[in-house]
Amino acid sequence: MDYMQLSKDIEQQGVKPVYLLYGKEDFFIKDITEKIVSSILTEEERDFNYSIYDMKEVPVEAAVEEGETLPFFGEKRVILLRNCYFLTGVKDKEKIEHHLPTFEKYLDNPPNETIMIVSVSYEKLDERKKIVKKLKKQGMVLDAAPYDEAKMFQWIDTYTRDNQLYLTRDAKELLVQLAGKEMMMLASEMDKLSLYVTESNEITVDIVEKLVARTLEDNVFELVDHVVQGRSEKALRIYFDLLKQNEEPIKILMLLARQFRMILQVKQLKQRGYSRQKMASQLKVHPFAVKVAEGQIKNFDDIAIKNILKELAEADYEMKTGKMDKSLRVELGIVKIAGFHNKL
Repeated sequence: MDYMQLSKDIEQQGVKPVYLLYGKEDFFIKDITEKIVSSILTEEERDFNYSIYDMKEVPVEAAVEEGETLPFFGEKRVILLRNCYFLTGVKDKEKIEHHLPTFEKYLDNPPNETIMIVSVSYEKLDERKKIVKKLKKQGMVLDAAPYDEAKMFQWIDTYTRDNQLYLTRDAKELLVQLAGKEMMMLASEMDKLSLYVTESNEITVDIVEKLVARTLEDNVFELVDHVVQGRSEKALRIYFDLLKQNEEPIKILMLLARQFRMILQVKQLKQRGYSRQKMASQLKVHPFAVKVAEGQIKNFDDIAIKNILKELAEADYEMKTGKMDKSLRVELGIVKIAGFHNKL
């Protein structure tokens, strides 16, 4: 079950005795955990009836023992088991011995008074393990996989509807571009934007531009876009702004090279019929990065991209061997690369 489905299930059907939350997107795991806890316990009850166990430090049978006891001053208790790496194929470096048969027995007949949340920030579980099979059979399961662009748009639509906000299509696309690397960042920026527009309730491109912070990679994306369009003056303006922010020229050069390698890789994978999602998985990048690269492909043929990568490699060598001033060499490289577009 994905995040939005499980959120709806908790809201409409109430909580169940056992939850298994796993995956790389920590925002989903943390938010579902909070939804479960807040739906069961008041703020006063949390102090007595909400316990967190780190499975890297405490054996699972300690959590099971508490789960089998009656809650204090309330009808329910919530127990969160974090870092449950015994569900994966990862070797536990902490060497905590977990008596899993005790946990398996608990899962056969979990008490109605206890909600047990089992979580691990890992994308795959070891399906061969008995404890994994039992948790999946007995519990509600969240696969906290990172969202693609379409699901991020869907999440934003749900957020704006629930908070009575209006977000233009262009503003939504820019927001995902700037803050869509991970859901924790996107949710934080949406909270900030919603607080800013308390009177109008409308979030525009100008507001997103004004409030959403840009990372170094965001600026390099924009710099590359100006370069591939042959707009050397605008590219240099961004570059000089980055230097004023004390960004290291070698790091900027590295990110430039990475983006042009991605353009070449996306071009080759697209010719082989790969979908955007499959390309993102193959290259281990966010689908939006693939979308940006797809838009930049048309500006260069394979020979031009390889010449650009050669130019960037030469710049890297000259900077690291002291043959030319670092900031000046990157500036020269930007002008040369923009010139490749103008020759097409």
